[in-house]
Amino acid sequence: MIRNIIKSFMCKRNLAPILHDKERNGFRSYINEADLPPSKRKRLENLPVFSKKNKTEISNEITSSARNDLTEPKRLGISMTDYFSIEQLKDHIHNLSQYNQGSTGNTTVRSVSENVNVCQLCGIDKLVFVPTPMYCSSCCKCIKRNLIYYWAVDEADGRHCFCTKCFRKCCGDDNVSCQGLSISKNKFQKAKNNDRNEEPWVQCDKCECWQHQICALYNAKKDLEGQAKYICPFCRLKEIEAGEHVSLPISIGAQDLPRTMLSDHIEQRLFTRLVLERNERAKLSGHDANEVPGASDLIVRVVLSVNRNLKVNQQFLDIFHNEDYPPEFQYKSKVILLFQKIGGVDVCLFGMYVQEFGSECAPPNRRCVYISYLDSINYFKLDIQTVKGEALRTFVYHEILIGYMDYCKKRGFTTCYLWACPSIKGEDYILYCHPKSQKTPKPEKLRLWYKSMLRKASEEDIVVNYTNLYDHFFAPSIRNSAAHLPYFDGDYWSGAAEDIIRNIETENRGDKVKKLMTKSTLKAIGHDNVYADSTKDILVMQKLGQTILPVKEEFIIVNLHVVCTNCQQAILSEGRWSCKQCKNFHMCAKCVTLQKTHTSSNGEEHLLSKVVMDEDDIPASTEDQDAIIENDIFENRHSFLSFCEKNHYQFDSLRRAKHSSMTILYHLYNNIRLSKTDSGFEREQFEGQGPLKVKLMGVLVHASQCRATLSNPCSFSGCLKIRELFQHVSRCNVRVAGGCALCRKIWSLLHWHSQHVKISVA
Repeated sequence: MIRNIIKSFMCKRNLAPILHDKERNGFRSYINEADLPPSKRKRLENLPVFSKKNKTEISNEITSSARNDLTEPKRLGISMTDYFSIEQLKDHIHNLSQYNQGSTGNTTVRSVSENVNVCQLCGIDKLVFVPTPMYCSSCCKCIKRNLIYYWAVDEADGRHCFCTKCFRKCCGDDNVSCQGLSISKNKFQKAKNNDRNEEPWVQCDKCECWQHQICALYNAKKDLEGQAKYICPFCRLKEIEAGEHVSLPISIGAQDLPRTMLSDHIEQRLFTRLVLERNERAKLSGHDANEVPGASDLIVRVVLSVNRNLKVNQQFLDIFHNEDYPPEFQYKSKVILLFQKIGGVDVCLFGMYVQEFGSECAPPNRRCVYISYLDSINYFKLDIQTVKGEALRTFVYHEILIGYMDYCKKRGFTTCYLWACPSIKGEDYILYCHPKSQKTPKPEKLRLWYKSMLRKASEEDIVVNYTNLYDHFFAPSIRNSAAHLPYFDGDYWSGAAEDIIRNIETENRGDKVKKLMTKSTLKAIGHDNVYADSTKDILVMQKLGQTILPVKEEFIIVNLHVVCTNCQQAILSEGRWSCKQCKNFHMCAKCVTLQKTHTSSNGEEHLLSKVVMDEDDIPASTEDQDAIIENDIFENRHSFLSFCEKNHYQFDSLRRAKHSSMTILYHLYNNIRLSKTDSGFEREQFEGQGPLKVKLMGVLVHASQCRATLSNPCSFSGCLKIRELFQHVSRCNVRVAGGCALCRKIWSLLHWHSQHVKISVA
């Protein structure tokens, strides 16, 4: 009976090795239950404790029994190392052997030769994930480690946690009520925030040694049924050197994600700029460009591009009784990622969320772009400086931003908004769990980082000029309405304005607001004739300006096209009138006076000259020609962070960043959905790039070269099916022209492959 229970566990691939228990001087089997199917889960406490002698005997019996049960060859490709060359395998083994030298905390380092129960790759016993952040459902603050909290599961809203203070505050006689929630008091359980999640393990099918799944680059999500074959890097290296194994075809990576016009534009510009930068370093050092190192294996992809509707908060709408302010704004949400191949794995290094409000959107959001979040990790290869003294990774990240703004400008967007605010220590914007060695920049340093990027963009005439939100909307000489402020999803100033409105209404109860601002006060700030309905608007702008003033440099406004000095609107057509002596003085046709002059800052009268604008300078429509790209993972930054936290996809070390990127890419292949563009036409560049065909790319290449026979069958998943299609095509008389569905399938794959090869060679 015991043997059958153990066998049912050992047949699974994602379980931990038999670990030494010092306190009990014996061995017990430890399984990561979360990774097992529900039908295979057992209670760990029911497993017996074995002596060292019994452990060896039982392990041999189980292995022998398991091998006898195998009637079909197991498929490969479950680990990235199946695709590695000899050099990549050696490099992977060497890097992991050095890992424990830099490990601190949450580890038990042992010599592999002294104890067989440590990971054979990194030489470490237990590795524990960073604890998943837990937040109180009432105060929204993080519940600190080792503190008591209360939790309950509500059928409608899921799991809710309360810190001790909020639980006592919200707890009534029968229910716990907070922010619309009402959960029975009896459902709550008391707990301590001290959970420790250990990294899962995997056993080599050949040498039967154990490794961490992360060290092994093993994707357990591909092998939920335990039918795959795992060969460790040590055994795989020996097989290749002995001529017993040929590495699998190139694995599907970031380059196989759908390409878009935007990703192509950013990528091509980045590559061009990197060539110029490399030539500059070569010239300075007196060497040929090929003799100096350069950044390589970079891939830019758009992984989300969906249409959204942003509803305006009713409290915000209520202050515009006499304004035609829209109740909602349409925009497109996009996510842009940068990958770099490091040690044979595409590692996600950089990501940003953007919001695009096109020409069809109502003012004040029309033709605006909002870069809402930006995040990166410092694993970029190469760690060198450019000729100008900045880090090469900074150069690359700047070029991605500049490339994006350049693309937006060409599409007809006029303004880009940036919020230069660093994350709070211990919290993440996009990528979960940064390395400890990566310091969070101070606000001043981050502002300088953005301004350095904007100066480069200005030198290339991509950016006309830039200012800040306060100087543009709140300066004492400017009389503006909150209706002129852009309203973005999750931005600071709209949220702050709504808080101010809420406080005003709470303190003054609606119609008493005007008493806060007497006629003399209104006149002093430049408002002579004020209607009752506009008093609240004036008060909101005054208080919001006071809030933003101390940190005004954090809210950056970038003008991508020339703006009228008088009305502060982008000049889109009908020409403009500019001063040749004052660089940034421009007037639109509506604002220019009959005299065609203006008074400069020193009191001189300057003539204005008409500048004829090319009709192609600013497109009439910002319509996006790229396809819609949907996926559930990157729907918003909170959903992606939650997804990574739940699955322990961390970026705090390079080994974890590799594994996390690998599994995130796997999920993307299975979740990305492409649909037609906004104009209703499918772009040719997306033909055949569905998730299924992307996956079949590697199988197609492998099957065309495979020499397997009936006596020596191929273990590569899908190979047999593709080879059967090849055989069908060679015999079929109907063909594609006659409507054969099987011929059409293989033709579609071959057509996509031919397009892919052309792109790669170019």
